[in-house]
Amino acid sequence: MFLIASLKQPNRLMSVLRIYHHAVMVGVIAVAMLSMLASYSYASETETDRTQAAAEMVENLIFEIQDIAANVSTQDEIYLQADHIINRYFKYETLASFSIGPYWRKATDEQKQRFLSAFREVIVEQAANNFDYFRSLEYRFLSAEKKGENWIIINGMVHDTTGQYPDAVVSWRISDKTGQELYIFDLSFENVSMLLTQKDENMAVIRQNKGSLDALNDLLEKRSIELKQARLEN
Repeated sequence: MFLIASLKQPNRLMSVLRIYHHAVMVGVIAVAMLSMLASYSYASETETDRTQAAAEMVENLIFEIQDIAANVSTQDEIYLQADHIINRYFKYETLASFSIGPYWRKATDEQKQRFLSAFREVIVEQAANNFDYFRSLEYRFLSAEKKGENWIIINGMVHDTTGQYPDAVVSWRISDKTGQELYIFDLSFENVSMLLTQKDENMAVIRQNKGSLDALNDLLEKRSIELKQARLEN
């Protein structure tokens, strides 16, 4: 999915995005992907503490993905680990509903449940299909900053040790609401938001089908089957 258009450096960015976007989202969308900090209590923490905790969460996520890529061999195990990461680091229901904008409120309960199931399955299958790429990737922390009242932005550099793909700046948007756990809300590569790109694509499909969520659900379910077949054939 994630059709990236009108970029100043399309060849470079498309190469990077194809590899990274779902494998770490969710995740990306999608990443993600997600915790060693999931049950952390922030009641007495300062802003600096929370920013540091967000940076550590991202580094823990990268370490966990790389560890799985290096040590897990069977496709079933990789799928289960990808599903586990999504649970630990992302609130996928929040991301899923955001990704279809006002159509979430208009959908029936049955359509919503079908969408949540299909959306999640695509994210997990995409992540599982991309774990191999992490064997040659290195992540380097660049900066962490508080953005407004409810966000923390973590910036890092992704480097492919094989030299096949160019370095890319990745930015993690962490939800930081008072009294709530930190979680990854969005992931951007070279300033291209994965969640907003996904939202644009999802809403375009719905609009082209008279505002019905069923067409998008059909597309996602078909995509998840294709991804599962591709994973099992590896």
